[in-house]
Amino acid sequence: MSKNACRYLLLVTLGYLMVPAVYAAITIDGELDEPEWANARVYTDFVTVEPLTSDPAKYATEVRMITNEEGIFVGFRNYQPAAVKRVNRRFARDAQIESDHNVVSIDFDGTAQSGYDFTVGSANSRQDGIVGHQTYSGDWDGIWYSQTSSEADYWYSEIHIPWTVAPMSEAEEGVKNMAVWFSRVVFNESLRFAFPNAYYSRNTFMEDWHPIEVKQVKASTLDWFPYASYNHNLRSSDDTDATDNTNVGLDFIWRPNSNTQLTGALNPDFGQVESDDLVVNFSAFETFVSEKRAFFTENQGLFNSAQPNDDVVLYTRRIGAGVDEGLLDVDVAAKLTLYGKTVDMGLFVVSEDTSGESAGGEFVSSRIQRKSDNFTVGHRLTHVTRDLLEREATVQGVDFRWESSDKVTVSAQILHSAIHQNANDNNDYQSVDQQDYAGWVNWSYAPSDEWSHALYFSHYGDDFEMNDMGYMRRNGFDEFYGYHRHNRLKYDQGTSLLSGSTEFAYSYRENTAGERLSLWTELKFDWVFKSTRKISADFETTSSGWDDRITRGNESYFRPAKYNAGLRYESRRGNDFVFSAKAYTGTEDTGELYYGAFIRPQLYLTETLTLGGRVGFKKYREWLLWDSEASQLAGYETDRYSGDIRLDWYPSNRQEVRIKFQWIGVDAEVINSYQLDNSGDLQTSGTESSSFSISDTAFQIRYRYQLAPLSDIFVVYSRGGFFGSDSGDEGPGILFNEGWSGVQVESLIAKIRYRF
Repeated sequence: MSKNACRYLLLVTLGYLMVPAVYAAITIDGELDEPEWANARVYTDFVTVEPLTSDPAKYATEVRMITNEEGIFVGFRNYQPAAVKRVNRRFARDAQIESDHNVVSIDFDGTAQSGYDFTVGSANSRQDGIVGHQTYSGDWDGIWYSQTSSEADYWYSEIHIPWTVAPMSEAEEGVKNMAVWFSRVVFNESLRFAFPNAYYSRNTFMEDWHPIEVKQVKASTLDWFPYASYNHNLRSSDDTDATDNTNVGLDFIWRPNSNTQLTGALNPDFGQVESDDLVVNFSAFETFVSEKRAFFTENQGLFNSAQPNDDVVLYTRRIGAGVDEGLLDVDVAAKLTLYGKTVDMGLFVVSEDTSGESAGGEFVSSRIQRKSDNFTVGHRLTHVTRDLLEREATVQGVDFRWESSDKVTVSAQILHSAIHQNANDNNDYQSVDQQDYAGWVNWSYAPSDEWSHALYFSHYGDDFEMNDMGYMRRNGFDEFYGYHRHNRLKYDQGTSLLSGSTEFAYSYRENTAGERLSLWTELKFDWVFKSTRKISADFETTSSGWDDRITRGNESYFRPAKYNAGLRYESRRGNDFVFSAKAYTGTEDTGELYYGAFIRPQLYLTETLTLGGRVGFKKYREWLLWDSEASQLAGYETDRYSGDIRLDWYPSNRQEVRIKFQWIGVDAEVINSYQLDNSGDLQTSGTESSSFSISDTAFQIRYRYQLAPLSDIFVVYSRGGFFGSDSGDEGPGILFNEGWSGVQVESLIAKIRYRF
């Protein structure tokens, strides 16, 4: 090939990859009418990825992309004829957008390690998050802008993503290698189109994104977020005088350049303006609660530490939770991240209030990772110090991920924990000096879009402990897990089915003493119809085995085999009234039957007013629980009720009104009291356990006014009630009324947070 031909080919290639840069203002109004859009790079070759057929898209989609000093601009032109129902529903920021929507995903470093999602609904609802390998976190919030518009056969979205939205490495010679993925959902037909042909279920999802080159703009920002909140306590649970309190504080985000970010907080506001879901947990295992606090969700991607079994090394809900005495104030917090071409580093420090008799602590976490084309290796550390308890806890881990081919991925991690605590009168004179290891390895293989497989093995030592700053369901066990899935992506033209899947999973667990905990299998089926209706069925079996946690450290119980099955139906998703319902049954730890059902209706009264909820019931013929007062097991005939109601109203683009109510009621009548014999079998106890009834309610009205991105005014009324008795047979009416009237907490909160 001649030099001129090579030069021509290079120019054509660069012209295809390079996104044009423009230097004029673009107004984000949903109208792609500025002259700059005419010179944008255009992408039109969309294919179908839901279902994952890779067929040409049923409806044309055109994406235009340009850059300027202000950032990246993306415009969608979505063809959708009037005969195809357009689902225009408005949702709160970061809520699941169940309407037609567009997605822009950007890997700012082009390394296929992590990307950022920007989703815009047809009614301009916004959702964002961080994409990783087989992971997604919606906790991240960025500052970006969008608007939508529509006409007879088209609807449009216009998006502005500033250069400062996320950290990225510095480009050599000012030319930045990035990768993008665009997708579009036609909600009423359960269809998703994408460019390029990439999809979440593939091991090479991020590697398949479209490479681009842009002229990197060096930008620096310093954003201040002062806040003030006032909490008026209308009632307190201990019948003492309710006291009011006022808090002021400051958060800041400093980006001196594109690859460095410092996030800090002085007396940060960790009060809840959004309530957590009600949980009634009688098991031996802690409930995992997602993070909602702004400081811990901003720029958190590098610290993401999720493991295949859902444990996490850094669980930020530990911070401010206190030890026994309840919530603690946080004095200062800081987070520093540095993203390089091959190395990323992060440091995370928080100091709780340690004044007086507070058992506040100091928390440190660090992360460093080295990246290459198909291999990533990293180190993670967490360290907690609580001076009052004379306790130090350190966890270190080394992890790697290797993509040996476009079909096979191997990831693994080894962890070490060291806990030291001196006995004193603040920790009940409990001395601790323990060290141990944990580790896991995961192999995944996806030979095609139709088939995917995974194998996983983990070991947790008896003395391994990471719950000072992490979340670990349990220690002292070995587990082997396998997963196989087949997706049917095409059916005959005459059938009503759109797609389907069959999934088979199994696991074997034993504790470190060699006792079998379980041999578990699960078979699941999903069928999606062209009408968008969906039916799911699942069947599970669990072998007999030892339960070494139910007695909270006493003797182990040898339980019988268990079985359960469920059937779920989801209605047509584009209607104004939609619902899902599930019925299920199975056997509990004593071999006795349980059964239950729930229905989750949703009524879209208008495009800006939604009423939804969930009503459920579960019946146990004998529910086996640990009675801590009698130090024995007890079987309860139990009725469990639950109900949620939620109203969301969006009177304007800046305003949200939410009314949320939750209720959980339990009637548990004791029918058997047990002790364990030397074989781990249940024997009738001479001490009778007590029946119980409980009812828990939570009610919240929240008004939010958005002054600007990440600048809001909140006014929140919250009310919580609780009722408990020894009846075990109160009935749903009494449980509901007493739980509502037994007010424990009632407050009114006003808060303003503004970005300068």
